[in-house]
Amino acid sequence: MRSKSEQDKNRPAVVVEHGLLDTPESVGNRLRVSIRRVLSEVSECSLRPSELARRLDVSRVMVSRLLSAIGKDDPLDMLTGIPGPESLRSIVRAAERCAGGDQHIQSAFDAINDFDQLIRDQFGTRAALNAALSVGHAQTRERFEQSSRYQVFKGMSQVLGVQSKVWLTCMMLTPSKDNDHGIDITTIHGTCGLRRLRPDMPIHFTYGIPPKYKDMRQSPERMRAGLTPFLSNMPAPLSVVEENGQIINTFAPELGGKDALYDMLAEVHVPNGSDRRASTGRSWRGTSVIPDVPVLTLVSDVIIHGDIFEGIDPQLFVYNTVSRGGADIEDPKRDVDRVMTDDQITDLGSGLANLAIAEIPRYTDMVAYLSAQHELAPEGFRTYRLQVQYPIYGFQYVMGFKVGNGEPEGAS
Repeated sequence: MRSKSEQDKNRPAVVVEHGLLDTPESVGNRLRVSIRRVLSEVSECSLRPSELARRLDVSRVMVSRLLSAIGKDDPLDMLTGIPGPESLRSIVRAAERCAGGDQHIQSAFDAINDFDQLIRDQFGTRAALNAALSVGHAQTRERFEQSSRYQVFKGMSQVLGVQSKVWLTCMMLTPSKDNDHGIDITTIHGTCGLRRLRPDMPIHFTYGIPPKYKDMRQSPERMRAGLTPFLSNMPAPLSVVEENGQIINTFAPELGGKDALYDMLAEVHVPNGSDRRASTGRSWRGTSVIPDVPVLTLVSDVIIHGDIFEGIDPQLFVYNTVSRGGADIEDPKRDVDRVMTDDQITDLGSGLANLAIAEIPRYTDMVAYLSAQHELAPEGFRTYRLQVQYPIYGFQYVMGFKVGNGEPEGAS
């Protein structure tokens, strides 16, 4: 939580109005007081949304939004939630017709005009005002960012002609049988609830052919057991070709309705795929995710067995990859591409009891099945999860564990 002094530093600059210095806080306070007085004077009516909307013959949704806003103590929080100036004017006009008197009507119109001028002269648009006022207010910022991320999801879904419910990455780290310091990596990755929206836009998923590893590490290999029994929807129909050294998967089924959903999950096992110790210039381990399609929810799990990375807390890094592609967490030049976020990594504790994902009902069974394939006891696992609603298409989400040269060192 930011201190009041820190919040004050981030307040928007004052705006000159009617020759006086006027702040958004002042505009918000006048707006709240004047509109509350007007609504309280509406005859034969309480301040309940349904009753007030019927009496004024205006939208219940708009009235409910207005009453919720003027009920807030913080004037900036109120300004980000209140309806726009035109909607406010229509409500006040309706109240004027129903009120017993009009002594506060003009004050309300003046406050609405001040609000309108604040938007036009200082911020330009309502969206810009909301963005500026959300700084320093955790709940307001979260609501604003959630709404903005949804708009990105909606727009990119329409442009690309595809969307999905969940993008899943589950990385299981287990001790190598061949190397005391090595780590075997088993990964489930893909998407569930995939839906095609446009018949003219085939969807391509491109995966490079993995190189041969050095230092006795092996290349990734497909696991023998498939994940089909654990899927909630039909397996995605994919046409697969190799082109210019890449494996290209094309998703282009016949366009269906809202229930034409598909799952596309793959499992990969990399024996001795990582090391518990840092090497020259490489001190971070973990997982990196860039969803290939617009998605409602990103779930990234790192499931760790035994004493691997014991005492190390994971750290979250989010990058905007649009201009320069995927980022290497070890490359300081990519620090400028990092994005500030309130998203957090959650420690789900030991075992599989807390792994459930509502959109993938058999996810826990899937992880238990993979554990059995490697003859590992799930009770010895601990899990860290990053879950993001409406992750930004083109953003990269990294969960990193910083390790030392010898035994793993604690997180900084």
